[in-house]
Amino acid sequence: MTATEPAYETILLDRADGIAWVTLNRPERLNATTEQMHHELLDAFARVAEDGSSRVLVLTGAGDRAFCIGSELGFLTEVLDGEEADSDLFAAYLERLNRVVFALERLPVPTIAMVQARARASGFEMVVACDFVLVAEEAAIGDVHTPYGHMPGAGATHRTVRKMGLQPAMELLMTGRWLSAAEAVDKGLALRAVPRDRLREETTGFARTLADVPGDCLRHLKAAVMGGLGRTVEEAVERETAEYLALLRSSTGPVDGFRAGQRERARRRSEAVPDAEAAPGTGDAPDAEAVPGS
Repeated sequence: MTATEPAYETILLDRADGIAWVTLNRPERLNATTEQMHHELLDAFARVAEDGSSRVLVLTGAGDRAFCIGSELGFLTEVLDGEEADSDLFAAYLERLNRVVFALERLPVPTIAMVQARARASGFEMVVACDFVLVAEEAAIGDVHTPYGHMPGAGATHRTVRKMGLQPAMELLMTGRWLSAAEAVDKGLALRAVPRDRLREETTGFARTLADVPGDCLRHLKAAVMGGLGRTVEEAVERETAEYLALLRSSTGPVDGFRAGQRERARRRSEAVPDAEAAPGTGDAPDAEAVPGS
């Protein structure tokens, strides 16, 4: 089933079969972000958050030149092309951009950045806010602020450290260099790199795997992981336990999954050779599969 989408001017939103695709759609401007794009992204993310049928979100860019190259040059000229920077104007911009990135990060469903080409500055900051990153082998990603005398302003100083570790993240941010797709995978910024002509197929397959997980368990699992970041082990486990109990109380998924597992186990037992289950080392202890989770 495909949802009826609003007629955005700078992005595309397509929701079908449990997957929401959000595409930055200014390829002639290397998908540079604008105030209008910020507002449209906030609206699209809110729609996905409220839509129980969207179980995964994929964020990507149109064209083969850039995922997103950063802020629109005209806006940067307005802020910086004077005797002094217009810090008040830029403060409003950063506040709005951070709202976008936090909205993306806080989506209750798994998020995937499908990086088909270059991602830098605010494009990079959206990428590192996603749960997973699949990148074309031909692409490159990086913060790339410092070569121009700037620094990140939408969370890269925190999120990059969280994903890469302190020294690798500081090196990337401070030098402002680009990472190849292979380096991004090696350093933990991306899950995998594939040829560009296979990127959408690979991303769709991965998104489909996540979307097909039964019930609401991924929503609660993500809430447990994200809610535990920066906390003590005890506090993180307390959050995990709370999410597990919330899942049990709000969804029939755990019961349905348990019963389906029992039916499958009974089917395998009925089809097995009589002495096979008793053979040592088979890994099919009678009660092992009957106790999920704990």
